[in-house]
Amino acid sequence: MTQSLRTSLLVYAALMAYLVCVKITITLVPAVFRSTAQAKVFAWPAIAIFTALGLLGVFLADRTGFPSAWGGAISAKRRFLAPTLWGLGLGVLAIATDATTGWTKIVAAEMHLPSIHIDWPASLLIYPGGAIIVEVLYRIFLIPLLLWFVSSLILRGQSQERVFWILAALTSLLEPLSQDLSGILHGPQQLTFAVVFVEDFALNFIQASTFRRYGFLTAIWVRVVFYLLWHVLGPAMSH
Repeated sequence: MTQSLRTSLLVYAALMAYLVCVKITITLVPAVFRSTAQAKVFAWPAIAIFTALGLLGVFLADRTGFPSAWGGAISAKRRFLAPTLWGLGLGVLAIATDATTGWTKIVAAEMHLPSIHIDWPASLLIYPGGAIIVEVLYRIFLIPLLLWFVSSLILRGQSQERVFWILAALTSLLEPLSQDLSGILHGPQQLTFAVVFVEDFALNFIQASTFRRYGFLTAIWVRVVFYLLWHVLGPAMSH
């Protein structure tokens, strides 16, 4: 086992430990989620599945050219300065879009909820955990697996970077397709949901890029910063 892989595994173990802490905490206060779907994501079986998938992804990432999650030749400044600014910028953009269009009120009304955002202070604990889970599914597991399968097995190690960027674009469509496409096709504000679709795609594509350049911890950090602004600070300040 290389030092790079060993470091990434330690970082990944720390992230999973955080998920366990979140689960234990919300077990004591179960009525913090907006929907049963949110609660199911943090169920023990789901956490076990996410942990296993992400673990496989960490191993495959090490074999397909992704940098270690920490240390090595990449400084902390390079890992986190620009990604932090990306997360903040996308968070401000999301807040501005919602303030202009009110699209979250439309979604909340369709779901018969007072808001799509989890209330403070539970939001401060839950949303970083949600960021970890989203990254395990959309990037840490999925991209290295597909990259290994296509580039290493099918193409015998050829065109790895080209395959990565194709996968980055395709996988970045998954979240906006699952969340925003219905609003584009059937919603009362189709143009608004198209704008949100583009913003969600941009978030995912930027995370895929930072994953390739700096490792999975940085990709998670972009979403954590975005969530802290969009789901935590924004709603708390509006009340």
